[in-house]
Amino acid sequence: MNKFLNLLFSTETTIRPGMSILSMFVATALSAVVYFVYKVSFSGVTYSKRFNTTLIMLSLITTIVMNILGNSLALSMGMVGALSIVRFRTAIKDPRDTAYIFWAITIGLGCGSGNYFLVGVGTLIVGAVTIFISKNIRDDDSYLLIVRCNRDAAHLVRQKAETLYTANKLRGETITNDYTELVYQIKHKTGKANSRRNEIIKDIEGVYTVNMVARSGETLG
Repeated sequence: MNKFLNLLFSTETTIRPGMSILSMFVATALSAVVYFVYKVSFSGVTYSKRFNTTLIMLSLITTIVMNILGNSLALSMGMVGALSIVRFRTAIKDPRDTAYIFWAITIGLGCGSGNYFLVGVGTLIVGAVTIFISKNIRDDDSYLLIVRCNRDAAHLVRQKAETLYTANKLRGETITNDYTELVYQIKHKTGKANSRRNEIIKDIEGVYTVNMVARSGETLG
């Protein structure tokens, strides 16, 4: 009973400076792998160097926390209580960014607990799989074609869209007193020949703007 109470309420931890420094160095090396993998495999609209740097910081901070907690159950419960009041209001738009955050935290947990082999091998495997997938799986070539024109040109735009893009589907149509807006989902591959299709639609008399947006939100023209 006394051992259980000591385990529950004791806040004493044995911090070994040598092991703590070693865990910090290993965490730095492994988080550098995460930094490299994120930079190489990124395929979004805007690459954020700040977010990538934050991943390294997150691994190191988690390692420090693990070294401080040690085997103290009381400190662990106190840390859980302290973190439970923290509210993160920054929205993560890409689900892959969430995976990288968990990856960085896992490195910190592994290094802080001394499981260098497992976290090291796991980091290399995850990194290799991530790079392989990002380089070998073809990106989705589905886009939204948004055409704004007057009412008289809308009929011609529909005909041209069906002729120029074999894979097309009307997703939305907005009609106002000033203009008509047509939204098509199309299959489109980048290149001069395919970009010429947008110019053909733009040359229709009565067409104001032609905009093509990728699913990721990247504007192509």
